Formats: sequence, C-alpha cells, structure tokens
Amino acid sequence: MKIRRSNWVSRIGAVGLAVGCLTLAGLGSGATPAKAEDAPAAASRFVVLQDFNNEAALDNETGLVWETIPARARTVWKNAAGICAKKTVGGKKGWRLPAVKELATLADHNIYPPPALPTGHPFSNIEFFGYWTSTEHEDYTMSAWDVNFDYGIVGNDFKINTNFVWCVRDSAK
Repeated sequence: MKIRRSNWVSRIGAVGLAVGCLTLAGLGSGATPAKAEDAPAAASRFVVLQDFNNEAALDNETGLVWETIPARARTVWKNAAGICAKKTVGGKKGWRLPAVKELATLADHNIYPPPALPTGHPFSNIEFFGYWTSTEHEDYTMSAWDVNFDYGIVGNDFKINTNFVWCVRDSAK
C-alpha cells in the first residue's frame, strides 16, 4: 500500500528538521561559531613545517604529517591510494592515504560552521564532503570508510562513488 502525504505536512516536517538542526548547531541560542583564534592552547597542536615549504603540518597529537592544502579533485576509491603514492608535497614524496582512525583525528563534530576541524588548524581548501580513507568496510566489500568535514562525521560510501583525497605521511623526515 502506498502512503500519500500532503505537501503541507511535508513542509512542516522540513521546517521542524531545519529548526532542530539549527538548535543543535547552537544558532539562535546566543552561541557563536568556533574560530581558530578562540583557543590559543589548541594552536600548538599543529606545526607548519618549513622543511616542506610550509605545505605540510605536523600534528603533535598523533605524530602524523598532513598536507595543508589538499587538492579539490574527486576520485573513486581504487584511485585514491595511487594519488597519494605519486604525490609530492613540499618537495617530499612518501605520502599515503590515511586509515579511518587517522583521518578521524582531524574531524571535530563540535565545530560549527564548517569545516569541522580542530581549533587552530592550519588547513585550507577543505571541502565539506567526504574524504576517502584506506580502510575498507569490514562487512561490505563494495564500501570503504570516509570522513566528512561538513559535520565531522565518519561514514562509508560505495567505492564507485567519488570523494576527495587528503594525503598523510608518518614522519617529517
């Protein structure tokens, strides 16, 4: 049996959803969006590396080195690891696609407005969509894990869909 809903009822639901999302985001409640300069202690988490022509940053919390300006190109999952393997950032090779646990360390779902990145981050060019990880879904071989920086959510997507790529290195050497 097909259920039919009037447009009026659908609009009421959409308005309620929008109000709920705004409330969760803290808008209209006197809260202000988080800014990088609001927390000076967090700023020391990342160090932009001069040895990489200021194109990479060391995350002192994880020891990982991230490119500071990821490319804005989308690709399917099977090509993502190769993009990182061929990449040169700051004159250095040795980049790879991060595991889901690694990329998730950059996502902060408490930050609004997007991007949902830690306070004091040095990154730019970050899209508010999914970024591939090297981690395949354990139960669904057609899917791999991704991290969305619109709201800082870890999820998964079909490998044939396109997402962005953010490369990482294990060391600053």
